[in-house]
Amino acid sequence: MSAPAPVAASPARRREAVLRIALPGIPACTAVLGTGSVGAALVHGAIPAASPLVWPLVVLALALALATMAYDVALRALRRRDG
Repeated sequence: MSAPAPVAASPARRREAVLRIALPGIPACTAVLGTGSVGAALVHGAIPAASPLVWPLVVLALALALATMAYDVALRALRRRDG
């Protein structure tokens, strides 16, 4: 038997598709970013529980969280007023 005759490859077909997705606006949440490192240090035990720094850091984390939440609320209020 003889070998089959070679067949020329068909030209490659390229298809290009464009997909557009409109994402909803993501609300600002700076409270999570502002207190993340302090909270993580306290939760994971990087700072010993008997340390005199624990309660000042807890108060600092709470104050940062409240301040950044107030900042987020103010930003939303300004955006609603302007828009």
